[in-house]
Amino acid sequence: MSSLNKFKEYFGLGPIADDMDDAYYGDEAGYQERGYAERPYGEDRYSERYGRRYEEPSRESEGYYERDRDRDRSYACAIVPVEISSYTEAARIGEPFRDGDAVVFDISRMNSEDAHRVVDFAAGLGFALRGTMKKVAPRVFALIPDGAHVSTTQLERTARV
Repeated sequence: MSSLNKFKEYFGLGPIADDMDDAYYGDEAGYQERGYAERPYGEDRYSERYGRRYEEPSRESEGYYERDRDRDRSYACAIVPVEISSYTEAARIGEPFRDGDAVVFDISRMNSEDAHRVVDFAAGLGFALRGTMKKVAPRVFALIPDGAHVSTTQLERTARV
């Protein structure tokens, strides 16, 4: 066998071996020595063990669905203007947004590296809390909570654009 063929075989690039030549290819599962049959491959035994199917939780139950129902309603929220000068002050954007208020933040006094970090932070907040992020003016952005009713003119007025 040449070294090229050995190389091909090592990396699986050689000729495909026919699995039908395997001596045990067509054998059926048989009984083992202890007298029971092997379980067929892929059989689901979960339903035998627990006896009932999975059911969706009802919307009347406490927990996530209660919050989900509240989120479907549209509401007018307060708009909080935030002006930050460094990335270390980014929590000032997150706190009012977490409480359900829209946040307008100005990053015009920041260097571009910190400004990118703050915008990434705000985008993550918006994604995590299901909010939206809008650009109000150059280097002025707004985070709006899910279900909040805020017009663009209100955002521009708060940003003093």
